[in-house]
Amino acid sequence: MSLVYVAYELLATPDGGHPFGHTLGILGTVLMVATEVLYSLRKRTGLFRQWGPVRYWLSVHIFTGIVGPFMVLMHSAFEFRGLAGLTMLLTILVVGSGFLGRYLYTAIPRSLAGAEASSADLAGEINRVQNALADLAQHRSAAVRALVQADAERRRAARGDWALVLLRGWDDFRYRARLHGAVRKLEKTEKQKLGDIEKLLRRRRDLERQIRMLQAARRLMSAWHIAHVPMGVALFTSVAIHVAAEIYFRAGLLG
Repeated sequence: MSLVYVAYELLATPDGGHPFGHTLGILGTVLMVATEVLYSLRKRTGLFRQWGPVRYWLSVHIFTGIVGPFMVLMHSAFEFRGLAGLTMLLTILVVGSGFLGRYLYTAIPRSLAGAEASSADLAGEINRVQNALADLAQHRSAAVRALVQADAERRRAARGDWALVLLRGWDDFRYRARLHGAVRKLEKTEKQKLGDIEKLLRRRRDLERQIRMLQAARRLMSAWHIAHVPMGVALFTSVAIHVAAEIYFRAGLLG
């Protein structure tokens, strides 16, 4: 698509009023409307249920939500003036908000089928991991049992919702690096492999983090919706006014 626009710029002067520019604007607007309408209908109603689960529709929602605004941006010839400039600014804000919403969505623990996990499900899995750890540790040395106990009693960093969600990758990296170092050091002194212990400790820690993440991500998603929906309404209102004005002043169809 970008190559097509480059060819367009070489062969003509990019302009929203050019037939090619109009085509980009129309197609981009159609994709943007489809981005909001189709996904919302699939998510909130029984329509299109036979055409796949919601997570597939979310992938399409993200794709059209990127391609549509990009086509509108090319339609504007990368100029930000007047109502068209306001529309593009709102488009950029909505797309940026969409990326943030997608990141928050991935912070909510889910099952293999894509359904949102519950605190009870996660707590039950922690109990199973804990029992497996206890069975393994009882046949190991006192040093190994001490490692398992120390990991269970470790202090967790106190973080707010945003820090907990946004820094989860960094926190995971730091924990796994420290645990791996401790396990490797213990393997040298104990003369035995502890990969099974390390795997279960990491799994227990991941589940504990997911329980903390669940409520935080829900609160953040609620706040995100409060901001994202009005921005979307403002965007499509601006688009409607822009389209009506273009028809009136350029084509004279409303006069």
